[in-house]
Amino acid sequence: MKSFKTTYHFLTLALLLSLVVVSTALGQYAFEIPKSENDRILSFNGIQVDVSGKLALCSHSEKGSIILNVIGGVPPYTFLWNTKETTQNRGNLFAGTYTVEITDSQGLKHIENIVVQPPFPFILNPVEKTDASCGSSADGSAKISVKIGRGEPYKVTWSHGLQDSWEANDLKPGTYIVTVADRYNCDVSMSFQINSKETGMQVTDSVVDASCAGKNDGSITLNVSGGQAPYTYTWSNGVKTKDLSNVSAGVYEVLIQDQGGCTMQASYKVEEPKSMEVEAEVINPSCSSDSNGTIDLNVMGGTAPYTITWNNGASGAELKNLPAGIYSARIADASGCFIDQQVELKAESALSLDLIEITNQSCTGEADGAIKIAHKGGKGQVSVTWADGVSGELNRTGLAAGTYEVSITDESGCAISGSYSVSQSEAVTARIESALDVNCEQGSVTGHAWVSITGGKEPFTISWSSGEKNTREIKYFQAGVVEVTVTDATGCSSNVSAVLDFPSQINQSGRLDFQYRKLQITTEPEVFIDEEILFESQISPEIIAWEWSFGDGVSSTEKDPIHVYQDPGTYEVKLTGYDIFGCSTNEVSSVQVITAEAQVVIPNAFTPNGDGLNDTFIPKIKNINSFTLEIFNTWGEKMFFTNSPESKGWDGTYKGQLLPAGNYLYRITYTDQDSNQKEKTGGVTLIR
Repeated sequence: MKSFKTTYHFLTLALLLSLVVVSTALGQYAFEIPKSENDRILSFNGIQVDVSGKLALCSHSEKGSIILNVIGGVPPYTFLWNTKETTQNRGNLFAGTYTVEITDSQGLKHIENIVVQPPFPFILNPVEKTDASCGSSADGSAKISVKIGRGEPYKVTWSHGLQDSWEANDLKPGTYIVTVADRYNCDVSMSFQINSKETGMQVTDSVVDASCAGKNDGSITLNVSGGQAPYTYTWSNGVKTKDLSNVSAGVYEVLIQDQGGCTMQASYKVEEPKSMEVEAEVINPSCSSDSNGTIDLNVMGGTAPYTITWNNGASGAELKNLPAGIYSARIADASGCFIDQQVELKAESALSLDLIEITNQSCTGEADGAIKIAHKGGKGQVSVTWADGVSGELNRTGLAAGTYEVSITDESGCAISGSYSVSQSEAVTARIESALDVNCEQGSVTGHAWVSITGGKEPFTISWSSGEKNTREIKYFQAGVVEVTVTDATGCSSNVSAVLDFPSQINQSGRLDFQYRKLQITTEPEVFIDEEILFESQISPEIIAWEWSFGDGVSSTEKDPIHVYQDPGTYEVKLTGYDIFGCSTNEVSSVQVITAEAQVVIPNAFTPNGDGLNDTFIPKIKNINSFTLEIFNTWGEKMFFTNSPESKGWDGTYKGQLLPAGNYLYRITYTDQDSNQKEKTGGVTLIR
């Protein structure tokens, strides 16, 4: 083996990442791999190697490369790597140490150890997060920071779209990913979960679809758990209850909120069966009078089988032997849904007969009636035949009262008939009616008379005995008899008369008066509260209705009412009367109502001998609310007690035994109508 003198040349370059010791057959070489494609040359007397390449910058999963530039020695060169590769350059390399043996054409060998350096660590701190208060609230937050990095600037990207911020707010519960990239565009991602501080609301539901298309019998039933009860519900159709009932098909959204303010939304779809559709195949009858039409219904949608009922009592999808007309069917499916269908059959030769005018026979008895008809439809020419032998005429004149029948037939043989009646005109009848227009304030009266006309034929000629012509209404200002003659267009006439009433005068004064008195006879002239007062009216015969107002908000329509005042004061009493003309008159008077004073009259002796005179001791009381009576002997012993105003009093006994004659003491306690409590004491003599 040849020996060589080896010279080492070390080139120091910028951005060197690590120091590598290289061993060859001639010795060891120390060199560094640059971060980027910066070169360095190992030089010795023989083969020289220029090594360049690319580091795995971001992660162990990235690939680096080694590029060798060999000079010196005698080309060509062969290469043998420790990974058994024989290429000069290497790519797709993981971080690690790679050894290559270079041999020139003369057998000179050179061994190179090259380190593809792993990336500098890029590590994030754990995410600092705050969970959302509710399952549906967006009030969670998260914060990220770099624990070990390789230099700013950093770019932060959050999975929900936020960028260039180390902190994310307003987060709902869910899974998020945050990615931080360094200035070399190497990035690290971290996943985290925002939870709910409270158990989220869960909903189980039951949806009942509408039974028929367009029917409002669908329902949505909810069962809510979790969160904080109670819950409130707001549906998209404005309903505030938990469940929906009697709803039609559609989409319904609900917002559910618990007591803590947490909300959740849900959407439900109420469906309905496909609506029924009906196609009708018809064969129209040949003529208006024929019954050879058919209807056949074809039902689609809904739920088979179908039940079909018709307005003529028939059932089933097909009807036969039908005349022209309108037919209604109700189609019900197996679910109980139904629709109504109407089908019209029209005659192929739709011959119709129309009445234009009938002129009745006049009241003179002459044959001057008339019938005018017209026909429509049919095929070709028509023939007109009347039952009385006349043919070809649509307009008949010179007719007496009676019934006339006609038949019209077209060229296809379809026929239609009609029957028309000519009546004798009703005789004209007149009736006179009248009314009075009374002005109560002015005391004036205007009479109105008018004629009511029935029968006859317009226009009418009207003649009044008072001279007016061709007017149905006249005015009058005095009583008397009026006559009117009405003549119709045929010369028939009616003559009537009537007696017209008219009042001699309208006078409101002197027709009404009243007075009042106590219903219970007493010595006091004053009117007290809670005392019945009779109001007596003096009303003239023409007054037919009346009304009292007592001044305290109470009224009466009795002729002579009884009234009780509850409070003291001066009251204005008004009596209003109404006559047959609606005119009114009134009379007003004042009533002074006072509060009655309490009265207690106490006798000083009594004789309980059974003669019916002064047999008991009892005070006479009036206008008090309550009272008690106590009797004592001279020793202070209680002989008698009562608190009833209706009591008969003390009869001079004690426990059923007669007491001796002598002096006794009384004590009377009472409360007046103003709730004042008073007491009277004294002596009473029992005489036997």
